[in-house]
Amino acid sequence: MKKNIIITSGPTNERIDAVMKITNMSTGALGNIVAETFLEDKAEEIDTIYYISTKMSYKPRIGSDKVKFITVESTEDLINALKEICATKKIDIIIHSAAVGDYAGKYTIRAEELVDEIWETIQNAENKDKVTKDILMNIFENPTSVCNDSTKISSYEPHLMTMMKLTPKVISLIKEMAPDVTLVGFKLLEGVSKEELFNVADRLRAKNHADYIVANDLAKIGGGKHWAMILNENGIVKECNTKKEIAKALEGILF
Repeated sequence: MKKNIIITSGPTNERIDAVMKITNMSTGALGNIVAETFLEDKAEEIDTIYYISTKMSYKPRIGSDKVKFITVESTEDLINALKEICATKKIDIIIHSAAVGDYAGKYTIRAEELVDEIWETIQNAENKDKVTKDILMNIFENPTSVCNDSTKISSYEPHLMTMMKLTPKVISLIKEMAPDVTLVGFKLLEGVSKEELFNVADRLRAKNHADYIVANDLAKIGGGKHWAMILNENGIVKECNTKKEIAKALEGILF
């Protein structure tokens, strides 16, 4: 039976206002090469590749009616796209290579207004000694004078501040959406020992019920090189030195 595959690729973009976004340095190059390699070598065994990425990410250039492109922006968009596909299609493989941002903007505020709110709270307290850290933290969590993020914030604000919030961990949701899917996750660290990278990646695999993790070291990526190890519950399955080798290794494992 032909396989339905989801590949997530590239960064997520989290909006601060109508113009500004928080993103990361991912280009989607690895997910793109994985998709192209599968289409080159295993097209007869593929029904559809659902390729989920942001607008500016690399995308497969191989002309094929087997690829369906889904464009997303935010982490929420990515989750919604995965939910919709998994709810309507029988998915066999999910390769979650997207570099989902760890943080999104919660609100943006002028520092002067935040200071005014804190100062007013202190001055209006009947007993200033009872202005606790929790009270002040609540102001930071939910200030009243936040900027309108549906329009462009002025470029001339000298003390503009953005409060960040954690984004959902997409990989932790995938097996809930598709319990029987073969899940390939990715983990990126920088400048760590091979043992530490393995241990962190293996914990990620176990925690999220992933079948495979591609563990990368940012210090070993660049100049045409991309070292990574692919691991499963039994240990290291394969070590690779380029994006193409990673794609070929995944192809050999998944088909």
